[in-house]
Amino acid sequence: MVGQRTCDIVALDEAGRLGPAEAGGKAASLGRLRAAGFPVPDGFVIPAGTLDRALVGGRLDDRLAAAVLTAAGRLGGGPLAVRSSGVEEDGEDASHAGQYETVLDVRAGEPLLAAVVACWTSGRLAHVRLYREAHGLPQDSRLAVLVQRLVPAEAAGVAFTANPVTGERGEVVVSAVHGLGDRLVSGATCPDEWVVRGGTATCGAHPEDAVDAAQVRSVAELARRVEAHEGVPQDIEWALAEGGLFLLQARPITALPEPLPEPVPVPVEPPPGYWTREATHAPQPWSPFMRALFEVRTRALRDAFAEHGFLLEGLDVRDIGGWEYLRLVPLGGKDRGAPPSRLWPLLIRCVPALRRRIRTCVRAIRADTAGRLVERWEDVWLPEFAGRFARLRDVDPSGYSDEELDRHLDAVVALHDDGDFVHMRLHPAIGLMLADLAVTCRDLLGWDDARALTLLSGLSRRSTEPARRLADLTALAAARPAVRELVERAGPMTEPRTGADAEFTAALAVYQREYGCRAVRYEVADPTIAELPGLTLGLIRDQLARGYDPRAEDATSEACRAEAEREARGRLAARPPADRRRFERALTRARRAYPVREDNEFVTVSGPIALVRLAALEFGRRLARRGQIVHRDDVFFLEPAEVRAALRSGDDRRDLVVRRKGERAWVLAHPGPSSYGRDPGPPPSLDPLPAEARFAMKALLWLVDLVLGPQAQAGVPVDGDRLQGIGVSAGRYTGPVRIVQDEGEFGKIRAGDVLVCPITSPVWSVLFPSIGALVTDTGGLLSHPAIIAREYRVPATVATGRATRLLRDGELVTVDGTAGTVERVS
Repeated sequence: MVGQRTCDIVALDEAGRLGPAEAGGKAASLGRLRAAGFPVPDGFVIPAGTLDRALVGGRLDDRLAAAVLTAAGRLGGGPLAVRSSGVEEDGEDASHAGQYETVLDVRAGEPLLAAVVACWTSGRLAHVRLYREAHGLPQDSRLAVLVQRLVPAEAAGVAFTANPVTGERGEVVVSAVHGLGDRLVSGATCPDEWVVRGGTATCGAHPEDAVDAAQVRSVAELARRVEAHEGVPQDIEWALAEGGLFLLQARPITALPEPLPEPVPVPVEPPPGYWTREATHAPQPWSPFMRALFEVRTRALRDAFAEHGFLLEGLDVRDIGGWEYLRLVPLGGKDRGAPPSRLWPLLIRCVPALRRRIRTCVRAIRADTAGRLVERWEDVWLPEFAGRFARLRDVDPSGYSDEELDRHLDAVVALHDDGDFVHMRLHPAIGLMLADLAVTCRDLLGWDDARALTLLSGLSRRSTEPARRLADLTALAAARPAVRELVERAGPMTEPRTGADAEFTAALAVYQREYGCRAVRYEVADPTIAELPGLTLGLIRDQLARGYDPRAEDATSEACRAEAEREARGRLAARPPADRRRFERALTRARRAYPVREDNEFVTVSGPIALVRLAALEFGRRLARRGQIVHRDDVFFLEPAEVRAALRSGDDRRDLVVRRKGERAWVLAHPGPSSYGRDPGPPPSLDPLPAEARFAMKALLWLVDLVLGPQAQAGVPVDGDRLQGIGVSAGRYTGPVRIVQDEGEFGKIRAGDVLVCPITSPVWSVLFPSIGALVTDTGGLLSHPAIIAREYRVPATVATGRATRLLRDGELVTVDGTAGTVERVS
């Protein structure tokens, strides 16, 4: 049929020139390959525009029907294969494999015309619409129809020019069955499985014995030729018939994983001292970019310790063997055993550094340095950082020159570093004020820490603000059937937009702008909320399912807080006025400090990390375009200084990226131990110290324990069905487990799930209205997940040690957030 064109019907040889916009992806690809000499069966294409105009009442108009029958006659009169060819089919992002209709062994006449109509209308089927929604495409798709001579296959199958599971580019994976390939594509049979490496074909399974090694090598050679012609790894369909090998389809392999890098050993060189694994904020190894960005933390923590006069140099953070470790550094820097109490007076007289720290500590407590820092946050730092963040968020770096982009990265890194210093200064201040309440409640009421914290229930408004604002969108969706339908069908790749309702679209855009520019985890290489297109719509869906009502939640939290307050004041009524004044002062200060724990995180940590990420991605795009790295996101395997130098010099960084990926692979395969070095034992007795210094040191150690959790994690099963952790948010809940290792798995969560994860960051708070309970591997009573769970009144158990490894998706468990247990339900 070369060169034939009748009534807008196009010969397959010309479909490549017509392009996918009219011929559809499948036909355009096959036409291009047939014109290049590949063994594609002859055929013709009915373009999408022709079918759009010529289908009337579910039938082809007479003119087009006649043209189709005439064109079919030129194919020799034998059986035909009729296939849909979507204009967006066989793309690199969404293949549409198996979505559209194919009709085989079709005879000319009315059966052929009916098959053409069936293929064209398959673009409107419900499963196709769901697939397209999940890939961010419009629901209805335009289709062309491809008609070819049917190959009487003796054997047929598929071949991938890269291993679709491992990503290995040096392998061709071939599957084969007897007869037509639709038995394989439909899943109706188990095929022979072969792998071709170089010139060697190895059979992994042969239930059909459909082909031999020589035939498999021929298929692999055809597949490699197609890949060379198309320029990207290919997924082809093939058939052996009449002594020849035919190419029936070719499309790019979508979602092909990166090949596993060759592990590169990383030196494991623990510095002197006692180091403990820090999994609360760093459950995974940092990317090289993030590790360099976070170097500021140790200096910030040392400054904060000095400001409050703590009798420690600081909290050092080190990378050991690729994993993050912490060390509380004594004055002088060396770990020593605790001195006996009787030596304290001598040490204070003989060690000038110790005397200076004690004087600083006493002055800081008496001057209420902690309260002044919280006040400064409210009056100075919050408006300053919010303004800097908003100005930098509204910048589009894609239009910058290289020099301007370099200056922009300077600005966002400066915001991050300044934010880290403020964040670390606030941490001890908040801890001192909360510890004062905890000690007061223990001394006067006999309450434990968990009970004391009920006096603060519902006050961390920043934690719940994203979900409360999302509830407004949920109310809009509930009242609009078209929007609700979109939300109900949202998949992980669904773009957060809809043309069905202007008010909802505008409100959604405002929400994404305000809350989307946030790092989901403390890792610049991970996407922001705005880059997870289906997340917001999925959360709206879950709020609809759960009936989340933020006003009712606020009222319940307020009632819980008021009840605890009434109980405390009732029990203190008979005590001396000094005790009552002590309680009221501690409560007032703690209620001022407690919200700042989460409030500052957005504009000092997660927001700046997101801005650094967006700037780094623009560097990555430019380096990838210039061939200095392979992929945009490879930029995170470089340090910021290396990224900037590469953009200026033009130097190739691909080998360095490959080595860093290999190092990460080695690190992941060699998780570090829980600690390095000799444990110096418990801290010395603080009794000989002045009261102010004694309180400050006890408060610091209390804060470290409640934020990071116990160093020797729980998590050892009490019996075969129960895990013990730390209960941080009261209540019991039974539901299905959903293990989420990182933000890439947010799409797994459904309303009512028990979220089981290594740890959460504050940005994960948007998930909490969707879940029934929370379980984490690490954490403590004042860790981010604990605070957020209490704000949402979600039962939570943290510090289970290994719940993510011991539990399985879908199994039923009961979480007791008071007892700190997780129990399987048989």
